[in-house]
Amino acid sequence: MMHDNLDPHVSGHVEPAKGERAEIRDESVTDREVPVAGASMPAIIHAWLDGEPVNEPALQAAGSYPLWRRVQTETVDRRRMQAPATIRGAIMEAIRKEG
Repeated sequence: MMHDNLDPHVSGHVEPAKGERAEIRDESVTDREVPVAGASMPAIIHAWLDGEPVNEPALQAAGSYPLWRRVQTETVDRRRMQAPATIRGAIMEAIRKEG
């Protein structure tokens, strides 16, 4: 089943912005990284998240270890999840019908 892309930027039906206001708007929309005050993590947590070997008691003393341990456990569990065979079959059949 095909869907129409209703985004005016993609479909080519966009009227260009006029005047200086458009230029000002473009400047204000730029992405930039803003550091969050007080949200720094100890270096040992960064090392552990990067997969480097670290001392377990030092990790626990760092403070945010339980949170990141839970995130890691959840991530591993989700990587192991698989869709049931019936769903995978339906997806593959839909792909074959479209192609």
